[in-house]
Amino acid sequence: LKFKLGLWPVPSRLHRRRGSPFMAVSWSVHRRLHACWLVLAGGWQLLDRNCWPDFSVHYSVCCHDDLPADPRCFTDGRTHELCCRCPASTCIPGRNCSAPASSPSSEGVAAGGDVLGQDSDVEDFSAQGLALSRHFFGPLLCNGPSVRARRDDFMVETKGGGKRLLRVYIYRLHRRFNADLLNRLQLGGWLTGSECDYGLTLCTEEQWNGLFSVYRQFASEVLILLKFLAAPSGVLTTNPQEADLFVVPYFAKTDCAESGNGGRDPCWGKCKCATAIKYLFEELRHYSWDTRGRHLFLATGDIKDLPVEIQAQPLLVSLGASFCGGHFVVPSPALDQVLQPGTGFEERDAGGRAPERHVFLYWFGSNDKEWRNKIVDQLLAYRDQPGAKPVVVHQIGSNYEARDIWQTDAKSPKLVLEEMYRSVFCPVIQGDVPHQKRLFDSILTGCLPVVIAFPAHVQGETSWWLPGGPPIDRMVPFPEDIDFRSFVVEVPQTEVERGGFVDALLRISSDEIARRRQAMQRARPFVRFDIGGSGPDAFSLLVRSMWRFLDRDGRRSAAAASA
Repeated sequence: LKFKLGLWPVPSRLHRRRGSPFMAVSWSVHRRLHACWLVLAGGWQLLDRNCWPDFSVHYSVCCHDDLPADPRCFTDGRTHELCCRCPASTCIPGRNCSAPASSPSSEGVAAGGDVLGQDSDVEDFSAQGLALSRHFFGPLLCNGPSVRARRDDFMVETKGGGKRLLRVYIYRLHRRFNADLLNRLQLGGWLTGSECDYGLTLCTEEQWNGLFSVYRQFASEVLILLKFLAAPSGVLTTNPQEADLFVVPYFAKTDCAESGNGGRDPCWGKCKCATAIKYLFEELRHYSWDTRGRHLFLATGDIKDLPVEIQAQPLLVSLGASFCGGHFVVPSPALDQVLQPGTGFEERDAGGRAPERHVFLYWFGSNDKEWRNKIVDQLLAYRDQPGAKPVVVHQIGSNYEARDIWQTDAKSPKLVLEEMYRSVFCPVIQGDVPHQKRLFDSILTGCLPVVIAFPAHVQGETSWWLPGGPPIDRMVPFPEDIDFRSFVVEVPQTEVERGGFVDALLRISSDEIARRRQAMQRARPFVRFDIGGSGPDAFSLLVRSMWRFLDRDGRRSAAAASA
């Protein structure tokens, strides 16, 4: 708590290494040193005002809504509004200047439906989406959501067979549940050298940056909220009586990450260190036994690493595995420009500029799991054989106590993606949890994922995680809409135990590889969140899946009537 409120001086990494963990470092020296460093590094791209060249704890003590700011917080022309909030009014380029209500009630924003402008291809967000974005993401997204959504994403079928817009109520929760968590976590990443934000914009880190590089794979909850905020006119409502869906803008996984000593220490296992969750349900005025199944909770971590209060909800998004019909697994965010539609790798493919896939097998991952070690040993043994096809292995060692978790010869995230783009097969083997970001990176780079097929804990089912693990349909996003088994290569556990992992891949014909790659290409749009809203994406399938769950009583009635 004292670190959070800035009552203890927070040491730099240099001071920690010298063995003086509580060495007093003056406020002014910290600010000047980090300000100079940020100018050289390019700084936090979204926050050009450069108010926070120091540690995230200073954001807590300076921008706290319920405590007076320390008098040292705002000097040299900086103000609370400039550094902690969006200005009272904003003139958005290409539009009329807007002046959203400065303090809307907790029941929503009065200006619910006005559209603030139109793009040529994507219908733009409403005044309500703008005002809520400024509240949830200030002082960063003062011009509204940084993503775009499609009107078709929110069209749902009615009982009579027609279509209408989904109506969505978004709670205007206190910033302790969203902005404060996000900003503190981002500032911690900024300090470690990352030039990227936490899921707000496309960005590829130039190098690995401690735990922040790990945490960014959990930022889907941020993108999902932004997609809702980017909804066109007629979707967001301030009237809870007409809402089909209540969105709770609490970043559950971000709370787990940030509350672990400001993002500096991992907080796994039921997220016991989460802070904001303690106050959440008293803020949800429309949450009841009757409406709880229509309250969407954003919690894009592994299900077991979330607060138990969130795990128990009937409607939530996570990274899996899912427990029941209202638990929806979503992909990790594809925050690299090269993985987005119409640019990067897809643009090269369409223009006939794709490189030859000269790497037969590509592995990048930690080396601390039983089944990973089995596979890596077989890859290395094959690589040493005369006449072997090219195999690339980048292993990752970690020392969490020293916060040195990227001990690898793969020098950058960009290098890993480029190498996957030049590879035929990419093993996706036993992580800490059933979810693995490398599955989606493989699909988006065109590298066929290879898994071990284990017997699941459900008799007759297969798991891609461990013996007795969750069935495939509980591990992957949108199994009703994406046929993962049409392109993922499955090697039986027994064959791996005999040492035949590589031989199984060598037996696959070029025709089968081509068929699987075509199936994977069809699935590609639906395993990423399209930042520009250029076409159907993972958010489109999420809304479709949620409507199946929300409208299940209506579908039962229609089926009974037809019978």
